[in-house]
Amino acid sequence: MENKNTKKFLDLVSNKESGWLEKAKWRQENEDWLDISFSIAVKILSALKSNKKADIFPRNQKELSEAMECSAQYINKLLKGKENLQIETICKIQRILKINLIEVPKVEIKNTIFYEVFNTLTNKIELSHWSTQNSLSYQNNEFEKANINQEHSQLQVA
Repeated sequence: MENKNTKKFLDLVSNKESGWLEKAKWRQENEDWLDISFSIAVKILSALKSNKKADIFPRNQKELSEAMECSAQYINKLLKGKENLQIETICKIQRILKINLIEVPKVEIKNTIFYEVFNTLTNKIELSHWSTQNSLSYQNNEFEKANINQEHSQLQVA
């Protein structure tokens, strides 16, 4: 009886290697972006579910594929959480679903050369503006003095 069951089992088992070890190694090597891709897929599915309840376009994968102008198969692949997405694709999905999928921290520019150049230019512009304002102020004062002297002269003549 055991031989019969063993024979049935062996008949069902494939002689071809499954490649599970290679797949496991690949998942381990790509764990960082696979985790992010999975999180993005969950957020997209959640947004589609919310849209369906609120009756807002896109409500499902098919409508999302139409809005993104891509195939439904691509959306399905994306929602499995194993797609290495481009930033352009992420931005397009964010725009269509009106959600935030990833957030990149703002760069602190105080420690960069750009900041130093920006400050130098800003200071030069401010000095130039200050110089121009003072020059105009001086010219206005001289003009007013000339007008006062002219009016004073006219009063003395009269």
